[in-house]
Amino acid sequence: MEFLYLSPEFPPNFANFILQLDRLGANVWAMGESDFYNMPERLRNAIRYYVRADLTSTEAVERALEELLYAKSAMGSPSRLDVVESHNEIWLGVEAHINRILNIPGIRPGDLDRLKKKSAMKRVFTACGLTTARGERLKDAAHGLELAAKIGYPLILKPDEGVGASRIHKVTDPGQLERLLPGLDTDYFMEAFVDAPIVSYDGLVDCDGGLLFENSLTYGDGVLDYVHGKDTFFYVERRIPKPLIDIGRQLVKTFDIRRKFFHFEFFFVDGTYMPIEINCRPPGGAILDMMNYSVDGDLYAAYARMITGNGQETVAANKKFYCAYVGRRNRDYAFTHSQLQQRLGDALVEFDENPKIFQDAMSRYRYIIRSPNRERLLKMAGDVQRTQA
Repeated sequence: MEFLYLSPEFPPNFANFILQLDRLGANVWAMGESDFYNMPERLRNAIRYYVRADLTSTEAVERALEELLYAKSAMGSPSRLDVVESHNEIWLGVEAHINRILNIPGIRPGDLDRLKKKSAMKRVFTACGLTTARGERLKDAAHGLELAAKIGYPLILKPDEGVGASRIHKVTDPGQLERLLPGLDTDYFMEAFVDAPIVSYDGLVDCDGGLLFENSLTYGDGVLDYVHGKDTFFYVERRIPKPLIDIGRQLVKTFDIRRKFFHFEFFFVDGTYMPIEINCRPPGGAILDMMNYSVDGDLYAAYARMITGNGQETVAANKKFYCAYVGRRNRDYAFTHSQLQQRLGDALVEFDENPKIFQDAMSRYRYIIRSPNRERLLKMAGDVQRTQA
């Protein structure tokens, strides 16, 4: 197995994919933007050859690929690459480009609109007969004002192609919209604001699109609230409601997702799951680790087994635990970290400071806790985030 991994250094926990692939005998080659010697030693040791390149530049990527293929040949390795993977949505375009020019199975540039653009996703949702929030891609400022009058306020302005809450605006009145529209520097999508809980349907599929793992998250608030300063909170459910499974599986098939993780988000409105967007990659940050904690399994290893055809790919379907992500910022909290360690005991399975790039949306510190009982989990999460009176 000749495997090319894009951006092996970020996010840090995704190094586990490379370690597991190396353990199973795959030759892992890598391309990224970081200095190789700033990576952990165990990660460096699992990579056969690394090329540093500006992944935002097609020319730089092609030069790096040429260097990589020359190095493979010089090292006596096969000239082919069997798989290109990033596990990071920002580099899906690079993955698709390399697949196309080297004729490697996987996504192609023609797949990117439906996998990355909210306007294209919405067309697919509608074709599936699913209800969505009313919205359209903006043509110009005049169209934005006209559309807002039809949709009503509040509304959401977000890049048609984007990840997380970056450059998203909640607009509450025409004056605010008129001030925002002239400064938008990319294709934007306008959508009605929906005040409803957000849940996810996540998982891993094999090369034929067969499901190997399913998961669902419940969010305490929307990511925009977290970016604006709320402490982050969400958790892995132990059981996924059947209607959510049915819609999620339908969308996996419709979007033809293969050999990939996926992360779909929905509003839960009056008993109905209303799709927001799909992501053709693992959910971000520590969520993959939370899934592992929920089943006492290893999705990194399951992915590596699936890719290499090495043994059983599946992960346990029955979750033993609810598992929560609880974030803390620089506030005065009721309990110190030492006190929380005492109170949480074995339920605290991970604590760390987040990389700075995650801190706006994910809080500065993360506590990952688990319990077989939802009420106990929620009480513990409340203790972590309780502020001083």
